[in-house]
Amino acid sequence: MVSEFDVIPTIIGILFLVLPALLLGRLCSHFKIPEVIGYVFAGIILGPAALGGLIPIFGRPIVELNQVMLALWQISGIVILFSAGLHFTFHDLIKAGTKSAIIGIMGVIVPLVTGYFVLLWMGYEWTTAVFVGATLSATSIAVSVIILEELGKEKTKEGNILVNAAVLDDVLGLAIFSAIISLVTLNTIPTIESIAITTITQIGFWILILLGAVYILPKIVHVASKTHPSTLEARGTRQGIALGSAFGLAAIASSVGLNPIVGAFAAGMGLAGSKLAIQVREFVGRLKVVVAPLFFAIIGAHVDITQISSINWILFVVILGLAVFSKVLGCGIPASVLLKNKKKGLRIGYGMVARGEVAFIVAGIGLAFEVLSDEIYSTIVFVILATIFIGPILLRNAFKSEISKS
Repeated sequence: MVSEFDVIPTIIGILFLVLPALLLGRLCSHFKIPEVIGYVFAGIILGPAALGGLIPIFGRPIVELNQVMLALWQISGIVILFSAGLHFTFHDLIKAGTKSAIIGIMGVIVPLVTGYFVLLWMGYEWTTAVFVGATLSATSIAVSVIILEELGKEKTKEGNILVNAAVLDDVLGLAIFSAIISLVTLNTIPTIESIAITTITQIGFWILILLGAVYILPKIVHVASKTHPSTLEARGTRQGIALGSAFGLAAIASSVGLNPIVGAFAAGMGLAGSKLAIQVREFVGRLKVVVAPLFFAIIGAHVDITQISSINWILFVVILGLAVFSKVLGCGIPASVLLKNKKKGLRIGYGMVARGEVAFIVAGIGLAFEVLSDEIYSTIVFVILATIFIGPILLRNAFKSEISKS
């Protein structure tokens, strides 16, 4: 149970993380570096393995990744993806549909397969190889969304396809990961049929949640505006509907085995087609000023900088090369063909490079199951961190000519 003793130090710890993260983010922006890099770097410096662990408060480190902090991390992710969904209507999804689906599927399969076979070739156990492949398949939707919004490119054709492909990438990645968990725990290779059933079930749940959001939420708002217009205009009602939708669908997504943030994305997409879209977008935009630095600072705080001595540098270079190459190959090349435009296609590939929250979880489970050694785990953590820096820089540079013109 979480006690008051946990909550108060955590609030101080959040303050200790967020303010420097905001400042570093603004500093990065001044030098034309993606703000997200400043947020993550602040988390590394001020995390429990660095300054946050050296400064005591109430007899404990000022920054701890306890239950309260991790819950706030997930809540921040929900708000970020809800905000992203508010910029896309169901019509946008339909336009990007087939292309996003192909890119999202390839974005999971290519990293998983290349990671698996390269690690096998290097002499690692098949269980280790499959976990590394699973880690490489998980794109960070939050990083992609924040960078596109920072560049003002979320409504471009490639921005629309990128976000929807990243969401599908997340759904597929978690479906395959659940099959990998059973594979490792039971030490049996699941059949193609069982993997297909799991994957189709997860996609089916995602489609149901999405359809429910885009058809039911606007109707609820419309009926409320007709029958109780004064209630809808009352102070706090719109904000309550917004947050209730985001957290409600996030909870439903989580209950069926999906990542909660894809439920929040669906809620945002549902409200994007309602009369509340503009007001809710403004409200969530203000929230995001705080939750985005917190979310990425906590990602940085996950990195134990003292583990840098445990890294296998040859393996680091190999896995990092795979992490970048497999997403550019798996997403960028199909996108270039589908869009008939190499530049736009590569932007999508670069936007899928960053790994984040899901990759950390997959690697952590691999360590807990003793499938990944401490050396491999440390190496993967620093690869994930490197992709969070590399992905935004590649994407920003890919839009450089358009940014210069604007």
